[in-house]
Amino acid sequence: MQIRKVVLAASGVVFAFALTIPAAASADSHGTVTRSVDTAVSTHKSAASRSSAESAETYWTPQRMRRAVEADTPTDAKASRKAAIDAAAEPAQLAKPQKASSKKARGVRIATSIVQGKVFFHNPTNGGDYACSAAAVNNPTKNMVFTAGHCVHGGAGGTWATNWVFVPAYYNGSRPYGTWSAKTLTTFNGWINNSDLNYDIGVVNVWDNGAGKLVNTVGGMGLGYNYGYSNTVTVWGYPAAFGYDGELPYVCQNIPTWQDGSRVQNGCTMVEGASGGPWLRDYNETTGLGTEIGVTSTRTDPPAYIDSAYFDNKIQTIYNNTANG
Repeated sequence: MQIRKVVLAASGVVFAFALTIPAAASADSHGTVTRSVDTAVSTHKSAASRSSAESAETYWTPQRMRRAVEADTPTDAKASRKAAIDAAAEPAQLAKPQKASSKKARGVRIATSIVQGKVFFHNPTNGGDYACSAAAVNNPTKNMVFTAGHCVHGGAGGTWATNWVFVPAYYNGSRPYGTWSAKTLTTFNGWINNSDLNYDIGVVNVWDNGAGKLVNTVGGMGLGYNYGYSNTVTVWGYPAAFGYDGELPYVCQNIPTWQDGSRVQNGCTMVEGASGGPWLRDYNETTGLGTEIGVTSTRTDPPAYIDSAYFDNKIQTIYNNTANG
């Protein structure tokens, strides 16, 4: 899939963007809420207050951002065998796309999505700094980000990310809409306990920053599930390997998806760094909004296709647990 260059103009400055149920819960001393089954979720309190969240924003200097390496899935990650999807399941939309309401966002002439962006985090297990992709998603508290599970937790034997931040519309070191620090990190127990790629999905609730609430500032994608394997999607991400440096967002637009075992696949050739980037139905190039039905999880070797966990009823579980976070 060829990638193309698009442009975002803001206040006379042009940014060139190249493409490309739950069981009973218990809390430990670190604020992590754990449930037992794979389709249930665990939530980790990343920062207890807005003031403590500021330390994560301070941590991410321009130099650290440029040195952050692309996050990859654990080498032992795999997709467990699952039964075929329920063909009778009706597609459902948990959240509708939401335009930005802030004056700053209204002043932007959009030719690309300012709702997608880049994620930065620290891995306390190995001391490394890493980067992923993500998008804001509409929710009642206007503070939700969807990404890959391996962009919030290291999977089996790993731990929760620290100093986690989201930078909407990141471009070559520029943060046109600011930096948003994690309040809580959430993913499925199937990812945490087994590195099961069917659950490689992460949700982050972020603190407000000086601009206000995230979704009010940049907008939020809709969220859907049970749409089946065959769809037409637009995929955003920040590839950072095979000649890409992770400094520019890339897009594969209006491409088909199909079944790949228990997961869903498309022909976008994004690589490491694009993990967590949104797969969007009904993408509107004018508003930069669509309905998210997948996130980039893995790629083939050599790069030819990318996969996402299938968004089925488990998406309702993770959304319900984080919608008011």
